[in-house]
Amino acid sequence: MNSKTLSAVAAIVAGLSASQFASAAQAPNYYECSGRNVSLSLTIGSKAEVGIRPPQTQLNLQVGQKNHTFAEADITTEATLIGDLWEVVLHAVPDLYVEHAAVIIPSISLADSPLNFKSQLVLTRVATPFSPEAFEGVVNPSRYIDISCIASVLYY
Repeated sequence: MNSKTLSAVAAIVAGLSASQFASAAQAPNYYECSGRNVSLSLTIGSKAEVGIRPPQTQLNLQVGQKNHTFAEADITTEATLIGDLWEVVLHAVPDLYVEHAAVIIPSISLADSPLNFKSQLVLTRVATPFSPEAFEGVVNPSRYIDISCIASVLYY
């Protein structure tokens, strides 16, 4: 085998390996989590891949017996060092409190199968009193719930 043929074969093999890696490693667009008296599903939409992936992001959350569904406009996302923080407002009473739910979804690169991971759902009540008196104690109490999650890719 001469050097031109060997170079061509090496380039083909390297190209195949790179394309197999590129197609095998992908970001998940669906997360399903559950914990004690809670369940959560997060579908991440894509306007660029309509027909292949869901067009809009949606978060479904069940806390106890209460079910909540949030569309893309109602979901706040913030990138952090440990993953993306996804947050929604569960309930608000003007001049009294706002209840938030938040979950950290770590950065994940999937191969051929879904990936299991652990996280926490954080339920926080933010006090918004219309009162001149100083508040004492934990200002915004939170409840941390351990959840087990599965990350996968859904195609539509």
